[in-house]
Amino acid sequence: MTKINLNDLFDKGMELHHITNTAYPLTPTSVREYTVRDEKTIKDFLEKEYKSTDELSLYFHSPFCKSRCKFCEYVVVSGDEQKLKDEYINAVLKEIDLYSRIIDKDTKITGFDIGGGTPTELGLSRLERVVNKLQNSFNLKNDITWSIETTPYNAINKQDELKGIYDLGFHRMSMGVQTVNAELLKKMEREGGILLYKKAVDAIRNAGYKHFNIDLMYGFKSQSVEDFKTTVEYTVSLDPEYITLYEMRYKLTQIADEAFDVTRAKVNRQYLTAYDILTQNGYEANYGKNTFSKIKGDYGTSDYLTNRVIKATPYIGFGAGAQSFGNNYLAYNHGAATKSILKYIDFANNEKFPIQDIYNLPEQESIAKAVSVMFYFGFIDLDFFKKRFNKDFLEIFKDEIAYLKLWNLVEIEGNKLVITRNGVTRLGGVIPMFYSDRSKQELMTMDIEKILKNASR
Repeated sequence: MTKINLNDLFDKGMELHHITNTAYPLTPTSVREYTVRDEKTIKDFLEKEYKSTDELSLYFHSPFCKSRCKFCEYVVVSGDEQKLKDEYINAVLKEIDLYSRIIDKDTKITGFDIGGGTPTELGLSRLERVVNKLQNSFNLKNDITWSIETTPYNAINKQDELKGIYDLGFHRMSMGVQTVNAELLKKMEREGGILLYKKAVDAIRNAGYKHFNIDLMYGFKSQSVEDFKTTVEYTVSLDPEYITLYEMRYKLTQIADEAFDVTRAKVNRQYLTAYDILTQNGYEANYGKNTFSKIKGDYGTSDYLTNRVIKATPYIGFGAGAQSFGNNYLAYNHGAATKSILKYIDFANNEKFPIQDIYNLPEQESIAKAVSVMFYFGFIDLDFFKKRFNKDFLEIFKDEIAYLKLWNLVEIEGNKLVITRNGVTRLGGVIPMFYSDRSKQELMTMDIEKILKNASR
């Protein structure tokens, strides 16, 4: 394989910065050559995988929402499938059974999240069924912080259930505000507004939540720097413990064709403007980190996400479209491509692993996947990397790190490789340095005109 010039790789990453983010692999078909096929082979592969796994995190995906926002890339169902909540939960319980048969009951569970969609759309009784099943099937305890998501609308209109969800064991609540710009909310077909947000926060606080996160989004075509500044300042006034900034990822959304109208310069100004406002108001985060915390020594993320990002801890995703990442594999459940839950339900009901795609990853691919996600926190913990992969990060990426240090994009601080303020503005060029050789070649051959054409379909 031809060695790629690092200048060329960096420039290509910056050109395609909408794609070279923390999401890996680059496209839905990038790692297809590593596919594991047929039901018996998949089952044998998973059994072998989990014999070598001593720590694990759990995630459950709820695909139900009051409506689908145009910026959403996840599995969210609509129409008649909205009525299948009970059928869906029954299928999830059967999927949990399948994994419980191949995973040792003593395997340490280091995190548990429920996301979506909107998990609170399921209602307390359905959530309780899932939690009880997981606790009876795995070593899931309350000594870790469980996290769940809601919307402002649900927080207000399902107030009676918020306390029940807290008592069930979820002591971290995350709510999407995204923006206070009324025109942008309308364009994205999302309910919102400052009065709605304030009432929702009051409802969440009244239910007892002391670990509360608000999500904000930036990088929209029709969102100015001043717009985002106003949103951040308003969110600070709501006084959540945590604020998370999500850069808009256009892939697989209804507004994918707008991606290339968003300049890197604007996105950088939006992030750095928010960074300065948040840190001046007592929220802490290193450069490049998305979640800002007012609690000293607290990353602000759930235990599930913290372990997934920093340690590359294996995790199982239950539910339609959910992603799983093991020591040596990456998998997506049925629904990831179709945004439908029907095939997922059918597979689970027939006691088959409801997996759409599963890949037996070479080590380079596992490393590339893990490191891409690690940049969600803006740093690589060198000790945890060595523990996970039994390799010296500074050695295997010696040339790439030297290149990045030369341009003041990263630096070494103690046991971490950290992104600099300069590096944050050029993250699209930084992350590909740690791709597999195969992905580096793939990136270099990507045609921006074809990507634009496909995005507009």
